[in-house]
This record gives sequence, C-alpha cells and structure tokens, in this order.
Amino acid sequence: MVEESSSIHNDKLIVAIQDGKYVLNTQNANYSFGSLHRVFQKAFKIIRLKERNFSSCLLLGGGAGSIPSILYKELGLNISTTVVEIDKEVIRLGKKYFKLGDYPNLTIINEDAFVFVSNTTETYDLIAIDIFKDVMVPERFISPVFFDNIKKRLNPKGVVIFNFVSFDFETKQQVKNIEQLLSTIFKEYNISIHKIKSLNKVFIVDGA
Repeated sequence: MVEESSSIHNDKLIVAIQDGKYVLNTQNANYSFGSLHRVFQKAFKIIRLKERNFSSCLLLGGGAGSIPSILYKELGLNISTTVVEIDKEVIRLGKKYFKLGDYPNLTIINEDAFVFVSNTTETYDLIAIDIFKDVMVPERFISPVFFDNIKKRLNPKGVVIFNFVSFDFETKQQVKNIEQLLSTIFKEYNISIHKIKSLNKVFIVDGA
C-alpha cells in the first residue's frame, strides 16, 4: 500500500501498486487503473471510439483518471473531456499519483453528477457513466429523471456508456429494470448490454 485515506464519500481510499502500476481501490472495489480500466478499454473497442471522430466527452464519476488515460494516452484522441467527480479526495489522489491534472483537454468539476446533469446546458458526443459507492450504483443514478437528463445532454448520433456491477439477485433484477428504462427513454437509439469481466454489465446507448 502506498497511501490510505478517507473522505465523507468514501470510508477507505487505497493507493496501491499492482503489476508495477498504481491503482486506486476502495474496501471492495477498484476505482481506477485495475479491473475498471479493462472494462472501459473493452467498451471503447465495442463502440469503435477511435473511428467516431467525437469532439466532446462527459465523464460522470471520474475516479483517479483511468478513463482519461485511455482516451488520451492509449487511443491518442483529441477530445475535450469534462470530468465530474463528487469526491475531492479522489481528485487529489488522481492528481498526485495518476497525472490527472496533466491533460490539456480535460476539465475537472468537483460536483455531484446528478446535480451537474440537471443544471448544465452543454451537450456531448460521448457520455461515460461510472458512478459507484463501493460496488453499488446509488439508486438515483438508475432513475428515470437521471436518464432523461442524460438524453438531453447527448448530441445526435452520440453514445452513452453506463457501467454497472451485477453480483446478486437484487442487482440482477436491476439490470432488467435499467434495460427497460433505457429502452423507454432512448426509443430511437440502439441499446445493447455487454458482459465485461465476470460481474460488469455495460449498457451502451448508440445513436449512430
């Protein structure tokens, strides 16, 4: 372990070294640069992000910067990214260990993602949602109000990627409910669910 801290949003935040690289974990989950990193690498491959010519991205639940590192370092994209992260301590650790503050096209906003999408008037080509309290997605981020606001923030022909962890009966039921909800709200979009790793279910809403 390299550093352990906590915040009002996370009881335990652990920076550790895994396979020679820094990762950010909570008590029971990887927040950045571990299994989560691989989930979004695969999700971006599925949507063929490199071929899309997107110019703007909204990332809800920024973690320590795993997804920006895929966008900028691995895919070499010149995409303007807004990261919304509620936890100041996660942002601090991201800047200290993961070079989160080093990307010129990245804006970090320390705010509740639900409040942000309710109030902003900006629209985006790509919206990536990775919001967890440990291994659970808080209820309001799987609500009709939230997904309605996401639709308002999405440009025509844009893509939404929503990461969810399904590990018991209740969360498996929630997968069905989320699929139904997305089908109702994004009627004119292609909706698919992808099992990535053993527990991650990634929902993709694609306007192409």
